[in-house]
Amino acid sequence: DSGAHLLNSLCWSVDSRVAKVHAFIDFFDLPVDINSNINVLFENGVMASILINGTSRALCGNMSFVFSKGRIDVDGWGAQWMNVYDADGQVKYPAVTEDMNAGEPAQNFIDAIHERVEPRTCVENGIVMSELMDAIYEAGRTGETVMPKRNNS
Repeated sequence: DSGAHLLNSLCWSVDSRVAKVHAFIDFFDLPVDINSNINVLFENGVMASILINGTSRALCGNMSFVFSKGRIDVDGWGAQWMNVYDADGQVKYPAVTEDMNAGEPAQNFIDAIHERVEPRTCVENGIVMSELMDAIYEAGRTGETVMPKRNNS
């Protein structure tokens, strides 16, 4: 629960089905997950490590995309900043401008229904996210690496 938005951003960014998941989850005797450590292998070979700490007082939600010749760090919550590192380790701070803002998801949904814009996401992304969340909870419950159950939709 604490990391659902970042996990959705991850699925959207990777654009692949999930192959395997391993997770440790701490619910703190609550009905929702609070802290988790999640490892994901996507079918296209992309690997992701996600650490969710819902008990932290420090507000953060950054995502790092690591490539063979660099890295991109982005503000996963408010999209207020982005840092780009090249192969030499030099840091660049590209400006995050208003035209890069995709707007509120609810407004995009309404505008897409009225055919004013293209939807920013698709049904397939929702299916991948659902399969990932189910696999995370199963892996956290069993302590085993889990291959997602495929939704035939």
